[in-house]
Amino acid sequence: MDQTTTNLKLPYIAPSQAQKHVTHNEAIRALDALVQLSVMSRKLKNAPPESSEGDRYIIASEAVVPWAGKTDQIAAWQDDAWAFLQPQEGWHAWVAEEQTFVVFERNSWRRVTTGTNPVDSVGINTVADENNRLALKSPASLFDHIGGGHQLKINKADDGHAASLLFQSNYQGRAEMGTMWGRDFHIKTSSDGDHWQDAVAVDSTTGIVRFPSGIAHSATGKKQSGLIFVPPSDTGTVIFQPLGVRAQALKTAKLASISADIVTFTSNTAGEFFGAAMRGLSMVRIWNATKTPALPAFAKWDTAANQLQVSNADDVKLWSEGDTIQLGDPVTNLIAIDVSPLMQKLLGSVFRQDGLLLDAGNTGTITVACSDHSPASASNLVYFKMDETRSFSLIGVYG
Repeated sequence: MDQTTTNLKLPYIAPSQAQKHVTHNEAIRALDALVQLSVMSRKLKNAPPESSEGDRYIIASEAVVPWAGKTDQIAAWQDDAWAFLQPQEGWHAWVAEEQTFVVFERNSWRRVTTGTNPVDSVGINTVADENNRLALKSPASLFDHIGGGHQLKINKADDGHAASLLFQSNYQGRAEMGTMWGRDFHIKTSSDGDHWQDAVAVDSTTGIVRFPSGIAHSATGKKQSGLIFVPPSDTGTVIFQPLGVRAQALKTAKLASISADIVTFTSNTAGEFFGAAMRGLSMVRIWNATKTPALPAFAKWDTAANQLQVSNADDVKLWSEGDTIQLGDPVTNLIAIDVSPLMQKLLGSVFRQDGLLLDAGNTGTITVACSDHSPASASNLVYFKMDETRSFSLIGVYG
């Protein structure tokens, strides 16, 4: 059989062994060194010049004679000599110099965390994980005061990150409040955890409060709208600029080619789809009438006399050379305009407006309701008839 015990490696007395007391005393000395193990230090690379009987150390790496090659072993001063004991997986020791426990784990000594300052994770009635390092499952939780008050602090590395409180239902987000991706304070809501709406936004500099999704009347629940006048602009506020030909016929053009988000016509007809005054202020929906059903895309710029740039290259991936492109919906004969570029430029944000106050030139002002969400932005669309001959400039936004 083995000549030592399984765990502490203590020597056995062999049958018919002479001087049995030698083996017995060796085992007793090992027990004296290992049981209730407490070492003075684990930082020394050299044996101390003077030691007392029973002194014990965990030998540091790169130790020199007489501890050379004994890294992580236990050195015990016994009978005026050093005895070396090889630790086994799971052995614990108290380190007097550090006032801490260590455990021998995976061939090295590691500090044992004995309190909650610090601790890697805490789970109360549930299991904490790498992301939720503090996890609590309880009917309620209390953060009480010592003194007169109490603060709950949520810190983030910089303005490019989120510091927020997230409210969930069945682990899906329903509401969130905090400084998400900036300095302004927001309250957001969601019905599915994927699509979110800004309910409240507070400017961090001025403290001004905005309600991006609108305000409802307390009695009727109907959304209320306020008129926001757009400031004057050197580049103008024209969102729709028709050409005379539109009043007489549904204008069409043939595609010569498509390259990413640029569509090129066989003739110089880009200006008949997108007026020069609309540049950087609005987008107009054009249609590929050759496809069945017709495929729409939003033109946002006239890059050349025979070219238009669309807002999303994916919208024109199925378009082909020779296709017929027209302005206006082939079914409703309405022209759809997205005014999000102007909203961003003059108001600083894009939102789902309820209507627009427009200047129609000699015919005065008109108010147009907007209820259809634009697929190209966070605003709503405004529609004009195909035979409309007036240009329209934006005066104000209802929202």
